Amino acid sequence: MELRRALDSFYYSTALCDLRLMNRQFIDENITYNSLLYLELIYAMDGRLTASKIAEMLCVSKPAVTLKINELIRQGLVVKTPDPKDRRQNLLSINEEAVPNYKIYKKQDSLAVKKIAEMFSEEDIEKFCQMLNVLSDVNFSVLG
Repeated sequence: MELRRALDSFYYSTALCDLRLMNRQFIDENITYNSLLYLELIYAMDGRLTASKIAEMLCVSKPAVTLKINELIRQGLVVKTPDPKDRRQNLLSINEEAVPNYKIYKKQDSLAVKKIAEMFSEEDIEKFCQMLNVLSDVNFSVLG
């Protein structure tokens, strides 16, 4: 399979899987796809993300981000804690009590990691990680 087609296939299958999981309501019937994307960002940054940083990353207004974060907090999915370095900022993290439900959603990722670890050498996996980092860097630079 050529690289371009493989990349397109990956993005398509990922989006389709996300939408199917959303339709099965694995997390909460009131959560939107947009909310899920916010949860992905917050989960990936592991407590190092602020509303300002999300606004910057998504190129949206801080008030819009604040509204979405407050919605996620009301749903019990996100927790704000004061940043020890800057008390004016709050760091965002996934509510630990919500993590088991969120991990159900992330099950496909866990299965893929397990299968890759079984099929490929450490060296192959390291190269693949480097390739994924290139994709991430390019995605951020295009938006930058």
